[in-house]
Amino acid sequence: MAVDNKTLAFVNFYAAIGTLEKFVEYDEEAKEIAKSQNVTVRFHVKGGPDGLVIFKDGKVSVIPYDQRRVNIHLYCPSPENFNKVVDGTAMPIPVKGLFKTLKFMGSKTSPFTRLTDKMSAIMRAKEFSSKEERDLCTILSFYAMAAGICEVGNHDEIASYAMNRVLDGKIVLGIKDVCYATIIKKNGALSVVREGLEGGRAFMTFGDIDIAKGLIDGELDSMACVSSGKLETCGHMLMLENINKILNIVPKYLQ
Repeated sequence: MAVDNKTLAFVNFYAAIGTLEKFVEYDEEAKEIAKSQNVTVRFHVKGGPDGLVIFKDGKVSVIPYDQRRVNIHLYCPSPENFNKVVDGTAMPIPVKGLFKTLKFMGSKTSPFTRLTDKMSAIMRAKEFSSKEERDLCTILSFYAMAAGICEVGNHDEIASYAMNRVLDGKIVLGIKDVCYATIIKKNGALSVVREGLEGGRAFMTFGDIDIAKGLIDGELDSMACVSSGKLETCGHMLMLENINKILNIVPKYLQ
């Protein structure tokens, strides 16, 4: 299946870069890098996402642009160009904060590059030196998957059919006793909160982190896991059915 560059740009920004929000909570080196930064960066992609990456008080937030003042303003003339920036084969155009840009992300040793490179390496790893590394890979992939469902549902032409059939409300996804995320359908679009919220209309919970790893990697069959109780679903099943249809498209964008 062909990848739509616009959809990929939204996935790269909100699902890939967006997972920095959780990475700096779980990884000690990432946490220390985040603590050393106090900067707001605007990524403005023509025909694609226009959002902010905010480093403040040791935390990272990735949100849509909201007119606030920024320290760095980076422009990409197309979604395709932005996707190349994420791949490391192009550079954005600094509209504001040229020298801050060079310091923040201009080299392999700069803070933003160190964070994204390490997170990407963990998420793409196939072999692990410890259970902790494998678990972190699974947790980060889970958060990226949850955000990816939203961006693919909102922007991919095929996935949008399923997204439009999702009723308004909250769908809570989780790895039992490990981590949770909530997908919210409101005003004709999906969004994600990287925590479990009250008032969910539908729920999908992986039995444990190994089950989550197997399903995310495509090594386990979801229907077989539901039948065996390793993947628990409850609530409004039609919402889950359409979310699952979107999820089946997500892997072509999150690689």
